[in-house]
Amino acid sequence: MDKLIFIPAYKPDERLVGICEKLYDSYRVLVVDDGSGPDFDKVFEDTAAFATVLRYEKNRGKGGALKYGFTMITELFPDVEYVITADADGQHTPQDIAKVADAVQEKGGLVLGSREFVGKVPARSAFGNSLTRLVFRFASGVKVRDTQTGLRAFGKEFLEEFSTLKGDRYEYEMTQLMYAARKNIPISEVPIETIYENDNESSHFNPLKDSFKIYKVIYFNSPILKYITSSLISFLIYYILVLLLKKYVFTGDVLFEKPEFLRKVLTPVDCATLISWIISSFINFMLNKNFAFRSKTKFLPALGEYYSLAAITYAVKNFVLLKFFYEVLHIPLWIAVPISELGMYVVNYLVQKKFIFKKKEQ
Repeated sequence: MDKLIFIPAYKPDERLVGICEKLYDSYRVLVVDDGSGPDFDKVFEDTAAFATVLRYEKNRGKGGALKYGFTMITELFPDVEYVITADADGQHTPQDIAKVADAVQEKGGLVLGSREFVGKVPARSAFGNSLTRLVFRFASGVKVRDTQTGLRAFGKEFLEEFSTLKGDRYEYEMTQLMYAARKNIPISEVPIETIYENDNESSHFNPLKDSFKIYKVIYFNSPILKYITSSLISFLIYYILVLLLKKYVFTGDVLFEKPEFLRKVLTPVDCATLISWIISSFINFMLNKNFAFRSKTKFLPALGEYYSLAAITYAVKNFVLLKFFYEVLHIPLWIAVPISELGMYVVNYLVQKKFIFKKKEQ
């Protein structure tokens, strides 16, 4: 058998035994006891008749159990080609597990058994999955119906990579998805039945603590969300400096009386925006390089490319857009500045991601 069903289990009931018994004839089955304690000895002893059971004393969380199992699979099952992870609480039927197991052999990459959330679904589960699905799509650019499914399948070539990802609880599965999206590992889905028994009361998912960790994973693994943060910080610095310099340094309507050309070309607003841009753009460069894109490109070449782009966008933003809004349409400066910034925002992100920081992006 070249497919392994891997089930991490924490304080399971007899449903685990039933699942493993139904899978036993068709698959190799591995169960990891995630520190359930002696009260669950009987369940794991019964399960051992149909699966290889590994146990440790201290609870590590679902992510910890998954990573431990991934490290042991190569040693215990060297000839296994595909790994299918499933939950121990009865949410995944043997039929759906088989569907996902067959799909990964056909499609490769990372295959998800995705619930359709129809029928009797707890409100918190339906809302949480819908919100997380939208945030994940925006953050990664990948459309996935069920980001929190535990029924997943992948080839053995990913075992080493997946065993080193961060996360010890439920956020690990989101880390895996974000990693796959970032590394362009194909993600496909297979529709499965949506099962919630007794309003999902057997789940060990903490809505507040675990949701926070999941969204934290999304944020810190998403270049666009971090780019938005660095852009907001840089914009606030630029915005405040422009207003302060215009009010306290470059006062009046005219900076130079003569010559006529210089008086028209370099206005007090131009000076305020130029100085503010020099300061805020360098801060933006450092944040984008080291935080948003985590790039290891050499400092000076990246700085040169960044400022080549920045000079173009600065000219368009301040000498075309800002002048048009402020001097032609007579929109107040405090409104004209953010409108001009937004006009070049998307262009800046795409160019920086695809060209300036692409090669060394981690």
